Amino acid sequence: MFRWLVQMLRLVWGEPSAGLEEPYAARVSGPVPGSAPTLDAEPTPKPPPKVRSGQALPVDPTPSESAQPRIVLAGNGQNRAPWKVVQPAPSLDPLVVQKFLKERLKALAEDTKHAADAKFVERLLVQLGRDQLDLPPFPDIAQELDELLKQTTTDILQIARVVERDPGMVRRVWTHARSAMYASAPRSLHHAVARVGLDALWRIGMSVCLNDTVFRVEGMQTAAESVRHHGIATAEIAAMLGGERRGSLYLAGLLHGIGELIILQVAANKRQRPPSHSIIRQVSDEVGSAMGVLVVHSWKLDETVVVGVGNYASPSDAPGPGQRTARIVRAASIAAHASRLAREGIALESADPVAEIQELGFDPWKALNRAEAVYNELYETAGPP
Repeated sequence: MFRWLVQMLRLVWGEPSAGLEEPYAARVSGPVPGSAPTLDAEPTPKPPPKVRSGQALPVDPTPSESAQPRIVLAGNGQNRAPWKVVQPAPSLDPLVVQKFLKERLKALAEDTKHAADAKFVERLLVQLGRDQLDLPPFPDIAQELDELLKQTTTDILQIARVVERDPGMVRRVWTHARSAMYASAPRSLHHAVARVGLDALWRIGMSVCLNDTVFRVEGMQTAAESVRHHGIATAEIAAMLGGERRGSLYLAGLLHGIGELIILQVAANKRQRPPSHSIIRQVSDEVGSAMGVLVVHSWKLDETVVVGVGNYASPSDAPGPGQRTARIVRAASIAAHASRLAREGIALESADPVAEIQELGFDPWKALNRAEAVYNELYETAGPP
């Protein structure tokens, strides 16, 4: 089990990867279609790593059965684990959140050293200052599919007509329907829809909430695609950890990083000089969760989703009944981050995702295994950027 996990996480010891000096670039670099690693072969033996002062020691690859293995992603001190820097929303009340965002963004604008960075923060302030917040609407396709799947009778042809309007949904439905568990490929899209099943179809449909037709981020598609993939992976892991096939817990995981997509959308304004990666990351880490709370409130989603988005970075701050939701979303987000970063060979300042997921009360092996399976599918279905 431990050898498999080490192979899956592809721990990196030694020098940081070339070209990843910029912290935000390291955090959001997206998967390259077709580049998913093969996990069947044994890892190639490597010489003992050189350990520098202050670097965590490699773990013993053959611990005793009674010992609990400890995984440490260590190396590049410039790249902290992304789940350690995100700030929770100050409140779940949208009026309180809006006031906080205005005050924090004004302070950031005053502290910026570059004109492009200041103008970027000011554009966010303008968007928040309008009487009607300029936030994207809940996607029509996702809403139609949700309403269709709530009906007691199912019209597969009608559902297929909704699915075929979104190319991303079509790709994911076909991937599910052509998996190795079936002897032959589906004959048509409506056959694929019937084969996938209603629960999986609902989850695929909800992923349209992060689709680029809603959040078009021209010029920053790699970063945006990474956020979308992370949301989908987190949602699938959260649903598994919470024992739900579909529902609010899945949406909480899916949308927990949606504030970052709003921020990227504002940063990608083609009429303005682009801001620095460092200010985008700082704004995302400090106010991304708060922005997400405004989005899910504007979409009139239930309290479970609001809590998952606003409090996942600090579950203890969630209202009593919502702490379990926040813990699930956080554990799922850590597993998704760890899986993606390991795939890309990105080393981090000392972080132990296995221990952190365990501390939240969940099985890290199940979470990491589910993350790997979801990313395999996302690599397979990824279209051109």
